[in-house]
Amino acid sequence: MAKYPEGRRRTVSPKPKGKRSGLEDPSCYLLRTLLAAKPDYVSGSVLAERLKMTRVAVWGRIDKLRSQGLEIEAARNRGYRLEAEPDYFNSHLLEAWLREKEVVCPISVFDSLDSTNSEAERQLTGGRKESFAVISSSQEKGRGRLGRKWHSPAVGNLYLSVAFRPEMPAMRLRLLTLWLGTRLCNHLRSLSGIDLMVKWPNDIVVDGRKIGGMLTEASIDPECVRTLVFGLGLNVNAARNHFPKALKETASSLKSEAGGNFRLHELTAGIIGVILKGYKECLEKLDSKVLKKSWQPLDALAGKQVIAQSGKEKVKGKAYGIDESGALLIKLRNGKIRSHFSGDVTLNTKR
Repeated sequence: MAKYPEGRRRTVSPKPKGKRSGLEDPSCYLLRTLLAAKPDYVSGSVLAERLKMTRVAVWGRIDKLRSQGLEIEAARNRGYRLEAEPDYFNSHLLEAWLREKEVVCPISVFDSLDSTNSEAERQLTGGRKESFAVISSSQEKGRGRLGRKWHSPAVGNLYLSVAFRPEMPAMRLRLLTLWLGTRLCNHLRSLSGIDLMVKWPNDIVVDGRKIGGMLTEASIDPECVRTLVFGLGLNVNAARNHFPKALKETASSLKSEAGGNFRLHELTAGIIGVILKGYKECLEKLDSKVLKKSWQPLDALAGKQVIAQSGKEKVKGKAYGIDESGALLIKLRNGKIRSHFSGDVTLNTKR
């Protein structure tokens, strides 16, 4: 459980951000009101008045939210406050946090999926037009680049896909993944205090251990991207001992590195906001020079000996940053610079 700040001995009458629309679920508005009041209490009479229901009905709705894993404290003569949230997703609380952060994005929340990217693709194929996000508490067939499996247990991690219909040139796809990688890395750095880095082209790492991975998939016809799904798997509150034996030395989580739990819903709402903003920046013809400048201080491979493999070809040399197309630059022993556009890159520990 991720805790909220301790309540004070006072009751307030907060105003959540934005007006309540007729389509907003009462449970979402109730949670928004409690979020706006934290760490203080909101009286049952205020909630009843705002929701236009009896105090008994308010109690019933709070009791239902409690049955869904939320800890909501009730204190005599003070009211209610949100005390803690579970390590799995609640759609009402996530919607409340999106509204609190003024992030506009329709969401679909699941307990379990084959993969969030696959579900986003199904919804796009079904004709869904607007941008939207798919979130799941666990995945049965989570996947990464090059067909790799992404370990996706239901232990407080984030499995997220955001879908778009961009009508953008295909050549900008590589720039989008790299740009979103830098934006997300900087966001998570400021939030966690961890010196996170980005490993070309799509991993978020700390001291060589993987914390997150990104997967961009698109339908292209013929040179234009028609549909785009940006997927993110992020180890948030998983303990290192929850990972399979093969991953314990190569993977980590925000909790393991920072030493405490993160509020999953608040974190996810912020990340969706960063993705939407970064996508818009890239769509509006992101300057590749800006990307290179942003990439440089976060480059986990910079100056290190690497092996880059694309198909049957292997290239060994020193990582030298990225070029304006987003390709990885590798300096060979003879001093020449090679551009690596796709495939796998590993550290060369046998020099």
